[in-house]
Amino acid sequence: MSPHWHSLYGEGVPGEIDPGPENVVEMFRRHAAARPDAPQIRYFGATLDRAGTDRLSDAFAAGLERRGVGAGDRVAVALQNTPACVLAVLAVWKLGGTVVPVNPMYKARELAHLLADSGARVLVAHPSARAEVAALPAGGAPEHVLYSRGGAFAGDLGGPWPQEPDDVLAILDEGGVPRAPVSPRPGDAALLSYTSGTTGPAKGAINTHRNLAYQVAACRAWIGLDERDSVLTIAPLFHITGLAMHLALGLGAGLPLVLTHRFDAATTAALVEHHRPTFTIGSITAFIALLNEPAARDRDLSSLTKVLSGGAPVPAATVRAFADAFGTYVHNAYGLTETTSAAVAVPLGRTAPVDEASGALAIGVPLPSVHVEIRDERGEPLPPGEIGELAITGPQVAAGYWRNPGQTRASFPDGVLLTGDVGFMDTAGWVYLVDRKKDMIVAAGYKIWPREVEDVLYEHPDVREAAVIGVPDPYRGETVHAHVSLRPGATVTAEELRAFCRERLAVYKAPARVRIEEELPKSVSGKILRRALREEPPT
Repeated sequence: MSPHWHSLYGEGVPGEIDPGPENVVEMFRRHAAARPDAPQIRYFGATLDRAGTDRLSDAFAAGLERRGVGAGDRVAVALQNTPACVLAVLAVWKLGGTVVPVNPMYKARELAHLLADSGARVLVAHPSARAEVAALPAGGAPEHVLYSRGGAFAGDLGGPWPQEPDDVLAILDEGGVPRAPVSPRPGDAALLSYTSGTTGPAKGAINTHRNLAYQVAACRAWIGLDERDSVLTIAPLFHITGLAMHLALGLGAGLPLVLTHRFDAATTAALVEHHRPTFTIGSITAFIALLNEPAARDRDLSSLTKVLSGGAPVPAATVRAFADAFGTYVHNAYGLTETTSAAVAVPLGRTAPVDEASGALAIGVPLPSVHVEIRDERGEPLPPGEIGELAITGPQVAAGYWRNPGQTRASFPDGVLLTGDVGFMDTAGWVYLVDRKKDMIVAAGYKIWPREVEDVLYEHPDVREAAVIGVPDPYRGETVHAHVSLRPGATVTAEELRAFCRERLAVYKAPARVRIEEELPKSVSGKILRRALREEPPT
């Protein structure tokens, strides 16, 4: 018997999708063989066709192979939305390797953990990362570091790109094909996507080739994508949404990728008008930025008819405002790194209902072959309308955490992902997100672990105690606020502490505000109470 929410699906969307032995590499190769001259990458004023993408990713793979990369090896990629990023990811997969996506904004302390934990043999990065690579602890750098300007293929819509030495471009110029190309198996690790938790450092979720192949097939059916569509890369390609629902989807479904380098509202609007992409998914903050960008109002964005948003709560008022301004309804979606992006989404053409009690906009219904259950604290299923933890099963659920069997058992018991997010399902099958079970902060779609920020604050000699919380923000969804108490005689200011954090953390993790307190609230056992800080009235 089919789940009742299947009745909400759009026309032609199947209830079940099994990708079988498919992988994105073979999907791409088929598209490249069928129409080699079809566009695959559009980057500002330049276009690279499928044949060129195949040839250059082969050359990149051959270069990595000469540097010792083979099946099962990890390669860290810390690039913005550029052709080099797409070629690097495809090249690693052609060798049977695993991509470790890295935020290019990471500082040395953040980069060091990912490199050490993943065991990446190669890092591909922008030259701006040189200082952070140099600051890695002794022995912390991988065997090879390759730098890419990021400006290769930029045309007349691009700006003045820095003329740094480009190791990646040199490898592409060498040409060649890998001696031992691989067709990845469904259970092989395609990505090690690092996600923060509340009980320790970032963990690498193992997103398999089957996970990605499912997302390609599910997205094509759910969104109704065909050869007339193309993908605007609003989400960063170092994030699971960008990797699964931009990069893998574009390569696997044969859709051109309109690359944006790094999201900027005015530039993105110009690229939409120029290239006419039809589909995108991104954080709601990107759509808020387009709404608030005067230059975007003067651009023709009418080609964007298939739009989804996830990664942060989506206000119903923003969806209405975007539709009023640009004529496009933003369909809500929900997913995690551990679900290889989307697991729940609003069917194309439907309007998500709003819960009358909470004002929350429904995040959608489960995708084909996905089952969502609301569970109580004992793990028992709850009836419609009852609030509990979202538990998800499906072909896009990650295989677990890299070299972390304890956390894998805790978060994936019997293959069921316990999300840590709290919500409910109504009688029709619509899912609503109510709160987070954990203390995670989500700012503009980025997940932030409070203790990581607190650890940095504690490094300052004047800080006695620190507690970090997320507070509502009309643009970012949430923003980071820090409360600190100081050691006797300390004179450090709040702005100095913010600067201290900005030097050691990615910009989105650094506190937007630091409040200096005489004392932080504590329980009788001496534990600092973040809950009490959240309940304090703003000042």
